Amino acid sequence: MKPKVICHIMSSVDGRLLDNRWTQPFGETDKTELLKVYAAIGRELNTDAWMFGKNTVCAVFPEKSNKGNTPFSRTASVFMGERHSERMFIVSDPDGDILFTSSTLRGDNILVVLGRNVTEEYLAFLRGIRISYAVVEDATDLHAGLEAANREFGIRSVSVQGGGILNGALLKEGVIDELSLVVYPGIDGLAGIPSVFEYIGSKTDCPAKGQNLQLLSVEQREYGVVWLRYKFHFNNK
Repeated sequence: MKPKVICHIMSSVDGRLLDNRWTQPFGETDKTELLKVYAAIGRELNTDAWMFGKNTVCAVFPEKSNKGNTPFSRTASVFMGERHSERMFIVSDPDGDILFTSSTLRGDNILVVLGRNVTEEYLAFLRGIRISYAVVEDATDLHAGLEAANREFGIRSVSVQGGGILNGALLKEGVIDELSLVVYPGIDGLAGIPSVFEYIGSKTDCPAKGQNLQLLSVEQREYGVVWLRYKFHFNNK
């Protein structure tokens, strides 16, 4: 069984994600104060883990690992590394090549989901730095990765905090249970800028097909920030 998945994201009123492009907030308030509101709401969700897309993680750990070439032997598909934080941070790494320099991100212990294309050398690197991992058949199968996080590490709930490509992939797989949308009171306005859901597919794809949103709550927070919560429902139409 997969954990409960909450897509937690902050966007401008036109749904764009690049905060450096958003207009300045009304008055003399610094934009960073509004971003802190988003972070505080994320903590209120009280999930067992949180998750970024790989591109976002690579902004923190930009170097690529020398993966090695020894095929995965299937002898150690799960490793419990250092675990002292209340929450875990999860990243799916289909290539098995992030060069982590720490076993934590923002103070939370890391769990890496990998595919069976991973090498024994890379797994040894993760064990050496005490980073937990779970190997599934294909790390691009987010449902399988989340199930492994639940089964092997007791993760019952996850807040997915971007970006749009990861959100789009989760939307397509139909694994999002709730949307926690924090709206920044500003605008981007340019076509083509990354948005809340960015599924990469053909023009005939409908990644949200069969999914309906039920509004759960609306709250106005500090500095004109609005917090919307939706529950996903699924049908076969």
